[in-house]
Amino acid sequence: MSTPYSGGQDPQGGAEGYQPHEPGGYGTPAAGSASYTGYNGYGGDGGYGDYNAYDVNYAAAGHGATQYHGTSLVDGTYGDGYEPHRVNDPQANGWYHAKGTGKIDVMQAWAFGFKQTFANWKVWVPVGLIFALLPAALGLFVTPLAGFVQFAFLFAYPVVYSLALLQTLNRNWKFDGVNSPTYGTTLGMIILVGLIYGFAILIPIFGSLPFFAVNLADTLQGLDPAQIESDPTVLMPLAGAILGILGIALVVSFLLAPLFVFQVWYAADNADTFGGSFSQGFRAGARNYGQLLLFYLLYGVMMFVSLFTLGIATVILMPAYTLALAFAYRQASGGPVPVEPQAVGA
Repeated sequence: MSTPYSGGQDPQGGAEGYQPHEPGGYGTPAAGSASYTGYNGYGGDGGYGDYNAYDVNYAAAGHGATQYHGTSLVDGTYGDGYEPHRVNDPQANGWYHAKGTGKIDVMQAWAFGFKQTFANWKVWVPVGLIFALLPAALGLFVTPLAGFVQFAFLFAYPVVYSLALLQTLNRNWKFDGVNSPTYGTTLGMIILVGLIYGFAILIPIFGSLPFFAVNLADTLQGLDPAQIESDPTVLMPLAGAILGILGIALVVSFLLAPLFVFQVWYAADNADTFGGSFSQGFRAGARNYGQLLLFYLLYGVMMFVSLFTLGIATVILMPAYTLALAFAYRQASGGPVPVEPQAVGA
């Protein structure tokens, strides 16, 4: 059963009396839905126990969960992993949608990301080609243009977040045009989070500069241009200082990443006000801090392995990463988590 949440607390211990956004309250089927008969009706007529194959015509008629994209699908409560979300309608969506528990499962998230990347490759492989390989290719051949493209991508990211959220709502969702109801809010959140995150990383870097500056000064004072030409190893202390600074930046960015990952997703999902999305995202990240560190550790390993493919694997890895985060966000926020109907007792 749902447990109320008043912000910042554990999903299982919030304030009583929270009223869902939608009329009828939790457990009321979505408009046109015949997929379940209330929380205790899992096995009843139309429940997921009687799940039938995905009906394309039924979904096309507007009965699917994608019709709610851009409306708030987060009501401040969390489920138990089986309780149906109010948009649940396996006949239209192809999935059973359980209400997120507030806690993420890293392996489930990555499994969803890769599975949907391949299942809907006509959408996600082109996204990977554009966002992963294009900047790299331009960087090799047209360096000034690469920087411009990276800046231009900033304005495309809100659309990608929106598409990933749509994918979590319908198994057979296909791209039918740009649909980003909260574009401006999402873009603003991307910029704000980027500035705060970047500043937070710079603080320990600048704090460590005095230590490295002493070594750099000693090294540079003793350098002779002729000696450098004959023995390049004299630059090793200089390289060590630079690597030390980069190492600090890498460690700090890794440790801070979980706290700044979900804000943009809350904004893209229209889950709260701008300020509310930031605070809710911070709390969700803190609540799932350990799991998110594991998530990014796995991502780092996969990125390292992709180097041996000359970066080609990033065409798959980039969309899989985005979809995995969308799935994790659904879990962390108490939103509609896509689950195979058979996995919940059908």
